[in-house]
Amino acid sequence: MHRLRAVIENTFKESLRQRILLLLIVFSLMLIIVSIFLEPFALGESPKILRDLGLAAMSLFGVLVVIIIGSTLIHKDIEKRTIYTVISKPVKRSEIVLGKFAGLFLLITVMVCSMAIIQQIMLLLYEGSFDPRLFIALPFTLLEISVLLGILLLFSSFSSPTLTAIMGILFFIIGHALPDLKVFADQAKSAALKYLAYIFYYILPNLENFNLRSELVYRLPLYGDQLLFSLCYGIIYTVFLLYLATLIFEKREFK
Repeated sequence: MHRLRAVIENTFKESLRQRILLLLIVFSLMLIIVSIFLEPFALGESPKILRDLGLAAMSLFGVLVVIIIGSTLIHKDIEKRTIYTVISKPVKRSEIVLGKFAGLFLLITVMVCSMAIIQQIMLLLYEGSFDPRLFIALPFTLLEISVLLGILLLFSSFSSPTLTAIMGILFFIIGHALPDLKVFADQAKSAALKYLAYIFYYILPNLENFNLRSELVYRLPLYGDQLLFSLCYGIIYTVFLLYLATLIFEKREFK
């Protein structure tokens, strides 16, 4: 356990040192702050804009960080040749993968939660009250990020950082477009296209399962069974991706 903890701590500290984080934090906070200045043009919708942009900024921030840093997590150790020192010690390769995942995920969790608190403070200053309901989005935003991080670790276990980042972006775009693919499958006249679309719909990660912005911004009802399904879906998918990443990484030869 202490070996895994060491990998987690090292990954957390290394990720924290990257300057890109500062730029992304500033960018994300600007998305939240700018909503205040949209009030004169919002026609009474400024509270909704503040909530919508805040939730969008948190999600976008996490996704950008996980793609930029996550795509180089393993490759950086290989490039610096520190991976040879690590695997020569009594450290399991599964501990390296899990430690990399947990370290970066912990960093993103801290930062996304910090942004959520900042958003609540802005709501208090702007509206005179908090909106605790927005915190419901946090675990689902983090689950989306965990799935993407699992995908990135899977590809980084056998491919280059560039290809890993590209695949992360593609899976993010496709993951949010899957509901449209389902509509296409339902309406497709060709049986082959219909079945192919259904296969992709059920196999690829559906990131829209974690998108609660409309429900939270417009105060629509949230259903417990759907939330439970999304939680289980995200956890199971992440565990499966980490399992695959570990299998591939354990068989990889370093020369």
